[in-house]
Amino acid sequence: MSFVVARMQKMKAGNLVGMGNHNQRLTDNHSNKDIDTERSYLNYDLVNRTDNYKTDIQQFINENKSSSRAVRKDAVLINEWIITSDNQFFKDVVCKIKLEKIKSHL
Repeated sequence: MSFVVARMQKMKAGNLVGMGNHNQRLTDNHSNKDIDTERSYLNYDLVNRTDNYKTDIQQFINENKSSSRAVRKDAVLINEWIITSDNQFFKDVVCKIKLEKIKSHL
């Protein structure tokens, strides 16, 4: 039986550039030595506009905010979610169907 691993982290404006660089593997120095850069091509985003997270998120907020007030400088802008499972889940033939269902809810 598979298990799920889910992690949520609140991100402010100052975190967005670093988060984007980390997620897109734009640097060769990684504090996590378990990162296998040869397998990074297998990573994908469910929602991705450009490689500049800060610009994308600020644009999304500006287009969708309901007030004319400025966003606080210390505001949490996004919640980053990482959802994964064990190897057996990803070997499962039904995995692709499950991922398509997740994508359809975005």
